Amino acid sequence: MRAVQLALLALVAWGIYRVLAAELSRITWADLTRWRPAVLPLAASFLLLVGVYLAHALLWRHIVRDLQLGDLTFRETVRVYFTASLGRYVPGKVWQLAGMAVLAGRAGLPPLAATAAAILGQIAFLATGMLFLALSLPGWRGQVGASYAPAVTALVAGLVIGGALLWLLAATPIGHGVRERLLARAAPGTQEKLRSAFTLADRIRPRNAGVWAAAYFATWLALGAAFALFVFSFVPAADGSARYLAGTIAGSYLLGYVVPLPAGIGAREGVMFVLLQPAVPEAGAALVISVLSRVWFTAAELLPLAVVPAVSARGPKEDQN
Repeated sequence: MRAVQLALLALVAWGIYRVLAAELSRITWADLTRWRPAVLPLAASFLLLVGVYLAHALLWRHIVRDLQLGDLTFRETVRVYFTASLGRYVPGKVWQLAGMAVLAGRAGLPPLAATAAAILGQIAFLATGMLFLALSLPGWRGQVGASYAPAVTALVAGLVIGGALLWLLAATPIGHGVRERLLARAAPGTQEKLRSAFTLADRIRPRNAGVWAAAYFATWLALGAAFALFVFSFVPAADGSARYLAGTIAGSYLLGYVVPLPAGIGAREGVMFVLLQPAVPEAGAALVISVLSRVWFTAAELLPLAVVPAVSARGPKEDQN
């Protein structure tokens, strides 16, 4: 099984390279020679980025625990979370969720509820990302242009409306009345699924939700710092623009998330190239940073899967404290 896992990892890496080949071809040898990165800040940025991804995996496990769905070891958490995340590179947004349901079920968690926990984590990450973007890059609308601003605005509206509906259904007498009417009118099979969803919603505590949001906001701070170090490794003169660079990664990441492309490939890099201009005036450097950032992100996602077979599967699961 470990050999199969590593073979699958190599196959996915090769497929991602094929997707990135068109973008990589835009970089000339002269660009790479001129904008060679410094090793130490590049290595520090990569390790910090890996830490961000691992934090997201552990936050998903924390949400699963808070919702009383079960528990996973560190090894199981990394395997399920990062393997499911590879579904983002397949056309169609459903594959990541489908992979999460299948893998979580095999790990002993209720599949749909574990997937719902991942969705809650994504909502918290995106919502806090909007706040982080507003704080770190106040003028993002004018910089990304009319083509992308509506997408982020629609995402904000969707998060606000979705959160309001969830609160209405889970925490108000009106919502409970709506739930009972929905259950009474639903078919038997649908009724059971709705009842499970409502039970799961009742387990969400405001205090827990606040902890999730604060933790995901902290990962945005770490992601902003990691990207700033990544840019500094290529352009040391940009070290006075750390806050702006943190906003740049937030804006490009969020915009890449909402476009209907596998993992936002192309859209994220295009927005990043535009946003980098004030901090990195040299177009060649901005192009190298934008395109190689995809390699940086993808390598950080694949590394945990590459090393997890070496993590011992033995030993009891950690306490839920």
